[in-house]
Amino acid sequence: MASYVVMQRASGAGMDTVLVRDAFSSVALVFPLLWLLWNRLWFAALMLFIVSVGLALVGDLVIPGSAPATMLAGLVIGLYVALEGPVWRIGRFRRKDYAVAGTVDARNLDEAEIRWFTRHAAPGAGRSPATVAWSETASGAAVEPQTDMLFGFAAGESR
Repeated sequence: MASYVVMQRASGAGMDTVLVRDAFSSVALVFPLLWLLWNRLWFAALMLFIVSVGLALVGDLVIPGSAPATMLAGLVIGLYVALEGPVWRIGRFRRKDYAVAGTVDARNLDEAEIRWFTRHAAPGAGRSPATVAWSETASGAAVEPQTDMLFGFAAGESR
């Protein structure tokens, strides 16, 4: 089962809710630049492009015949994007004034939506995400809020 982070923002028409899958992405491993662009992570895509061009230039100009090393470096970068990409997506939503409302464990996005909205559709369950200091998992365990991290740099917590 995968874990989905539920991001909510109060808007004029009600509550906007987005579920972000917090798991390894095999598409991001194979096509990291396309995955970043698809998820609108522009800064990370630009940095990846610059690093990729730099690796290609170093591999061709400085060390002739280093194609296997260049391919390995590209694979390592893809692995990093595949592992950290969901955290970058959560950070993007935090910068758009979304707050973490909780997490849901489910097999797929449809099941996660069903679990989240049936659990929070009961009267009196409408907690504001801005007032939630700790979120709860589906099992009821408390989870500490995460900070925004991009390439190892913390942008601070949004509370």
